[in-house]
Amino acid sequence: MTRICAPLSLTTSQRLVLEELRRSRSVLYRAWQLKEALRDVYRLRDLGAAHQFLDRWLAWACRSRIPAFVKLSKTIRARRDGILPPPEPGPSHSKLEGLNSKIRLINHRGYGHHSAAAVIAMIYLCCGGITVELPTRR
Repeated sequence: MTRICAPLSLTTSQRLVLEELRRSRSVLYRAWQLKEALRDVYRLRDLGAAHQFLDRWLAWACRSRIPAFVKLSKTIRARRDGILPPPEPGPSHSKLEGLNSKIRLINHRGYGHHSAAAVIAMIYLCCGGITVELPTRR
């Protein structure tokens, strides 16, 4: 069985099969074109262009009358936010997650504090950016 893959890595026999499918206007050829076009969405560097390309692909897939691609286009439309990142990404939560990890470590290291004020004081001491020099280390 001949396996058809990315256009740049096709062997001569695969290109001949693909050309025959194109000439006969086969549904299989249109399905191959749709598959390759969907792969191209992720090859684009510009996110705005990727979103526009995906919009055009979704319209093409809906009009293709190939049931699998019509269903796929509906699924992609329903879950589009998770497929491509937004054109302008929002702020990262990495700093907040790092601070949260430090606070959990401080609380764990203390093995329970007598009051919430003691925990808050330790958080300010450890995460406040203040360097405390002990008088014995001068």
